[in-house]
Amino acid sequence: MRRFSIFLAVLCMLVVLRTAAYSEEIPRSPLLESALSMLEKGNPILEHYGQVTGHPVEARFELGCPYYWGGRSEARLLSVMEAWKSSPGYYIEGRSYLYGYDCNGFISWLLRRHGYQPFGTISGALAMTGADVNIEGSRNAEGQDLSQRLEIGDLLAIRHRGSSYHVAMYIGTLRQYGFSEGTVSPSLVSLLDYPLIIHCTVSSDYYVRYESYIEDAFDTIVYPPDGGVIVSVVAPRDMASDMEINPDNDMSFYCLLEDYRLQVYDPSLDLQTRWLRWPKA
Repeated sequence: MRRFSIFLAVLCMLVVLRTAAYSEEIPRSPLLESALSMLEKGNPILEHYGQVTGHPVEARFELGCPYYWGGRSEARLLSVMEAWKSSPGYYIEGRSYLYGYDCNGFISWLLRRHGYQPFGTISGALAMTGADVNIEGSRNAEGQDLSQRLEIGDLLAIRHRGSSYHVAMYIGTLRQYGFSEGTVSPSLVSLLDYPLIIHCTVSSDYYVRYESYIEDAFDTIVYPPDGGVIVSVVAPRDMASDMEINPDNDMSFYCLLEDYRLQVYDPSLDLQTRWLRWPKA
């Protein structure tokens, strides 16, 4: 009986230590600060980062960095561009759109800016071999278990059903940004320890925000972006509290974080996903 009590006490201590290490506030990170600077002014994740670390980050663009399919040039951000001939879905050849990054352009810019090896293609990332890029146990983990295995800057490469690909970056958890059971809506309590990702993707909020900006800024017809840099939580879709039709006529699932629509990304719905620890140059 005494041995069992000792074993139980040691086990409890390990759980407490693991939880304490896991629940630490987000550390200051130049990579993270660059990523968060592409969110819109007033974004709750951006604001909480400054509060937790004591180092506020200014939004580079007041309305956030918009999405533009094929966007890779930092110098062209927020300029006006016609859609590429190969542009899919939302884009129509001959029409003008606000230029921004696409998912690959955004992640490639971050990695290049902070001394990582060039990213290349998402399909190439999914096929990479070598123990240095693999994250042990990440393939089958989810929720808090997955968050404990990840580090700030780890990449999530995605192959959607069909022929399209996507890439995002891990940035911590809601709890690490200072959110708690007492400060979030009931729908988010169970998601406090789930992984957060930052990525450039479809978002109706960007379309709405940029509509009035474009009317005031340009004399010619320019179409609003169908998305931009956002934060999402990686979790089963049925944990979302609401849904909407996005500019690509698809459904987006989300929970409200203050007034921010925190999209819920469910990797089980895609053909292939892989977490990667990208190597330094």
